[in-house]
Amino acid sequence: MAKENNAEKVVSAIRAAPRLRDADLFLFQEVAGGNSNSSVAEKTARQLGYFALFEPAAPGVYDQGLALVSRYPIADVQIKRLKACDLRFRDRSRFAVAANVQTPWGGLRVWNAHLDTRINAAERLDQLQPVIEEASRHAGPRLIGGDFNTNELYWLGNVVPLPGGPSHAAAIRNAMKHHGFETLPDALNTFPSFRRHLDWIFVRDLSLLAASVEPARFSDHNAIWVQVRL
Repeated sequence: MAKENNAEKVVSAIRAAPRLRDADLFLFQEVAGGNSNSSVAEKTARQLGYFALFEPAAPGVYDQGLALVSRYPIADVQIKRLKACDLRFRDRSRFAVAANVQTPWGGLRVWNAHLDTRINAAERLDQLQPVIEEASRHAGPRLIGGDFNTNELYWLGNVVPLPGGPSHAAAIRNAMKHHGFETLPDALNTFPSFRRHLDWIFVRDLSLLAASVEPARFSDHNAIWVQVRL
């Protein structure tokens, strides 16, 4: 959500985009939430008539939260803290939220995560691995998504980017495939400024029908979407 705090702007952008206005479920990252007021995701959900789950990154941090906004009820919420990486500056508290979405066709277990930027492929996989392993043990339809910040760089000292490093996307995709998760297509432009595929949605025990991206005016990323059948 690029820390957007205006729910009216978010709702207007969703209603203007065909693939967003018909969506049953949103996974939001970088969600702004006030000290005492509800988060922008919760305000957006109220205007859409949806359910919402919001979790801040840490006490006193009001712009790095994660949220699920769903047409259907949300239950069995869990928070999983992820590996802390020393980025030298602008460190963040990385975590994932998991919940059951109770659709009319059955339950769907969902994990939403936001990974660090200035880490290498192996460290990125280490950060996401607890989510992959937990999801692989779960029974039934499941979905893992979020901003995984996958790139093709080698980060020297977690500060200096060098070209030609191991593919972050390949590392994540291979791990997901090993645990039975699939995605499509192979490459999407989810970050228009540098034409990179940073954001992903993987599913297991669901039928994947289609996937692509949709511009979202409240974000510096394109929204990645998938259509699935339970």
